[in-house]
Amino acid sequence: MGIMDQVATMSLADKRELAEVLRRAIAEDLAASACGEPDRCPKCGCPAFVRKGRDSSGQRWLCRGCGRTFGARTFSLLGRSKLPAPAWMEFAACMADALPLRETARRVGTSLYTAWFMRMRVCEVMGRRLLPLRGESFEVDGTYLHDSLPGDHSRSGWFELGREPHRTGHEADKGTCVLCGVSELGDCFCEVVDGAEDSASAMVVLGARLPASCEVATDGWRAYNDWALGGRPHEVRGSRELEMVNSLHSRLKSFVGRFNGVSNRRLQRYLDWFCWREQFRSSARDRRELLYGHEANGRYVCTRQLTHLEARPFMSCVNRWTIGERHGYMSMVV
Repeated sequence: MGIMDQVATMSLADKRELAEVLRRAIAEDLAASACGEPDRCPKCGCPAFVRKGRDSSGQRWLCRGCGRTFGARTFSLLGRSKLPAPAWMEFAACMADALPLRETARRVGTSLYTAWFMRMRVCEVMGRRLLPLRGESFEVDGTYLHDSLPGDHSRSGWFELGREPHRTGHEADKGTCVLCGVSELGDCFCEVVDGAEDSASAMVVLGARLPASCEVATDGWRAYNDWALGGRPHEVRGSRELEMVNSLHSRLKSFVGRFNGVSNRRLQRYLDWFCWREQFRSSARDRRELLYGHEANGRYVCTRQLTHLEARPFMSCVNRWTIGERHGYMSMVV
């Protein structure tokens, strides 16, 4: 009798138990297969290292730069978590489907706060997994999302809102600016530019994200001058003629809107999540399995404590590109 014939004779309870056992086994196998040889030391970033014995988790290496040892799961998302691999696999499925946080916490079997912090970690991993943009022509334009500055800011001695306080969800005048771009191949980027669509912010974002030889089409706003575009060929179109980037704005606002007010200092994580979905929506692999593979391979820098100390996005755009966090290097604050 074959395996499928044996499964057909099982009761419903036995089939459910078998499915759960298989799900756990698949999660463990995928997590184990993801632990290959690293390309650099996760502690200092040095590419020179040698083998240095083994432990219960597998092979270890000795870094020639800092002199410390590390394993394949050092600083990894799964290695630093107490949750089992099947829980992260179920969480990857919830993230791939963009489920609400309460539903995600119920399916994974964690508290609401733990599910939120898991989301922050996976968003950081997705941001580091974004591939370089392809294309010879990009449409670039900014859009505005409503500000969300939760918390009691009256206790802060240095932070000022710059407006009268109101409840979250109130209609703001303009909000936070997000600079977006999309190529003819569908590759896109979305970056918070700290309150205004100006030349300095455009120069930093476009210089880091766009290929040097591409053409750029904008609506002719004064922020997109030759200095901001880095000398790239520039085509001015009407705002209604930027169909691809306008469609991207619509999808972005629909995605962010389902979370009922994303805090300004967490907004870039959700933008990375959105760009990851856009980049891998036509992947040959299932997005749930693909995201779990990224979780198993991924590393994050912003710990639980640093997440709560995360600064407001003022001037953060310049700081991110300066310290290289968006390119997967070690953070200067660790």
